[in-house]
Amino acid sequence: MLKKLGVLPFIMLIGAYVSSALAESVDYDDAITSAAQFDQQLVQDQGAQDIVMFLSTIEQGLSKQDVDALLGTPYSVEHLNDGYRWEYNVSIPTSSNAFMGCQYRIEFDESNKVRSSDWRKSVCDLLYQQSTNGLDSAHQQKAEVFTLLSDVLFSFNQYHLSPNGIQALDRFIDNLLARYDSPVITVTGHTDVIGDAEANMSLSKLRAREVAKRFLLKGIEKDNVLVKGVGQTRPIVVCEGEQKDKALINCLAPNRRVEIEVYETPNAS
Repeated sequence: MLKKLGVLPFIMLIGAYVSSALAESVDYDDAITSAAQFDQQLVQDQGAQDIVMFLSTIEQGLSKQDVDALLGTPYSVEHLNDGYRWEYNVSIPTSSNAFMGCQYRIEFDESNKVRSSDWRKSVCDLLYQQSTNGLDSAHQQKAEVFTLLSDVLFSFNQYHLSPNGIQALDRFIDNLLARYDSPVITVTGHTDVIGDAEANMSLSKLRAREVAKRFLLKGIEKDNVLVKGVGQTRPIVVCEGEQKDKALINCLAPNRRVEIEVYETPNAS
């Protein structure tokens, strides 16, 4: 029997939205979904909002006990070869009535001291700085995150965009760029766990590169398009199944994706 399990509460909400939004998408074709609904769901979590005010106090050398006292218990704990990684849900305001759901990661060394901390998405770092600096609405920068499902853009286990994928992606890019003056784009490729991990990492990078090329063809400057691949390391869902058959492939479909982060550069008019 095949069973789908959420890896993290944060990601599971996005996964649910990917599944439900496909039939409702009009402007961007069924390859594209926005994380907007998830962002509104996360704002219901008061703890995710309260964390924001304490993030500026996180610094190297703090103990686990110090961090726990400031931020509370993380929703995810990962064992590393030389320490631990804690991850938190954080809800950051993008306007007076809208929020973006973000992930904040803290790594501890073998002595259980903070070694580093960062945002999972670069857009979240931008929004956090904007929020803490108290910029008024006239100076706030646009920032959005979108998920493009790889099964619509590519053939299975291939990295060249399909003809239908090109059409869907171009429509999405045209619509997106019509709303931005000088955007910075980050393209991140993801795969499922089927196959070799190293090959999946390579595939994710190649797919991200192919998507990024379409932005360049639309006139975005090369320096404003960032590309990365993370392979199978950041799943939305985990599927239990003994055989790598069609059912497993379908179950893992949300993990095969390309994420697009976009935000307006400060010098935009």
